[in-house]
Amino acid sequence: MIVIVYLLPVLSGGLLAHLLWPDRKAANLALKAFLGIGIGLGLNSLSYFLYLSFFAGQHWFIAVQVLTFLLLLSLNVWRSRLQRIPEARPAAVHLSRAQSVLLAFSGLVFLISLASTASYILRRRQGDWDAWMMFNRAARFVYRDQAHWLASFSPTMDPIFHADYPLFLAMNIASGWDTLATETPHVPMVQSALFAVACAGLMVSALASTKSLGQAALGLIILWGTPAVVNEGARELADLPLAYFFLATCVLIYLYILEHKPGILVLAGITAGLAAWVKNEGSVFVIAGALAVTVAFLRDTPWRRLAAYAAGAAVPLAIVLYFKLFLAPPSDVLSSGPARSITQVLDVSRHLEILRFMGNELLYFGGWSILTIPIGSILVLLVYLLLARQPLGAQQKPMIIVAVVLIGVPMLGAYAVYLITPYDLTWHLTYSIERIVLQVFPLLAFVILSATRLPESIFASK
Repeated sequence: MIVIVYLLPVLSGGLLAHLLWPDRKAANLALKAFLGIGIGLGLNSLSYFLYLSFFAGQHWFIAVQVLTFLLLLSLNVWRSRLQRIPEARPAAVHLSRAQSVLLAFSGLVFLISLASTASYILRRRQGDWDAWMMFNRAARFVYRDQAHWLASFSPTMDPIFHADYPLFLAMNIASGWDTLATETPHVPMVQSALFAVACAGLMVSALASTKSLGQAALGLIILWGTPAVVNEGARELADLPLAYFFLATCVLIYLYILEHKPGILVLAGITAGLAAWVKNEGSVFVIAGALAVTVAFLRDTPWRRLAAYAAGAAVPLAIVLYFKLFLAPPSDVLSSGPARSITQVLDVSRHLEILRFMGNELLYFGGWSILTIPIGSILVLLVYLLLARQPLGAQQKPMIIVAVVLIGVPMLGAYAVYLITPYDLTWHLTYSIERIVLQVFPLLAFVILSATRLPESIFASK
């Protein structure tokens, strides 16, 4: 029953993705299905925010969901009849021995990780600290007193509750409770599980579409074989949804490089804009996406590409700006004041401590260990890159540029926040550094696997 709450938004997201990118290849249809989860939940969250702005205290948001779905369905049917897009017949799939082994192993990893995610969610039904203190708390304030929901953002609230955080998760939870007419922990539990599955599915379908089934299986093994990713997918926090939108934006820009269809770049703008609605770090990522598109096409009319990207990001970004400027209290991160912030920026010891924490996390991120010796997933990926490297093609070189910008700019943004944080620096780093790296890990894994030899060819050469 709870899954039905999110069914219409997810279907609407898939229809919007298909409307902007009318491709019927089987691998791309699967990719659009997983894009539909994040985009659909994002549009549902934005719609509920606008609905509350005009109709707070009323309870007919389900009508908005139904009308949105019917409108997108009608537009897809009309466009299909008008353009008569030919059906893409799936080619017969003949699996090699290497593909069969990798797919079987990836399926085992998927089932074990899915069981782990389900177990964690069921044991921690209210989520972890940030979930019940920020996102679920905000949803409860909105649902329990919908007519006065704006009071949820009082500047007198203790900064530790982060009333300035964007409302992606909270709006989806509150809209789900509104539809069910009851407050149940199953709604945030399902949302968290959806993003966990969507992130893995996006990685697999993107690699299957652009590389091969073997590489897609390897991507699933690496992503859902990393305990830090699996654990985060069950905690009802915003970091894995943010990682999903980071990955989606990178995948879509790469697909645009391959296919040059403007609708794909509009989708990239939508996913980047929704990242800003998930968490504050997403606003930096929107800028990173614009820079990536500009730099990647610097010699080939970048303004046209940037316009398509901006068109997609415009609506979610406008709502984020409205929320930040007119509703949300000031961020606690900026509470140090100019004088203290400048002093902290000039303190060399702070730079050294941040670099030490970041370096350690990049080396040991993941959660794996053998005989108490940590094994870093990023380090494993880099070793694999060295062993399976191949010359970059003309279409892969701009992708590397895009990836460097999409990873580098958010990491620099996190670095700047650590420099000026009003909290104890060691505590702040200890509490958050793993999640900062997790936000870019799926993106990094996708790029490395996209730039390496196919496992099918590696096994064949042996």
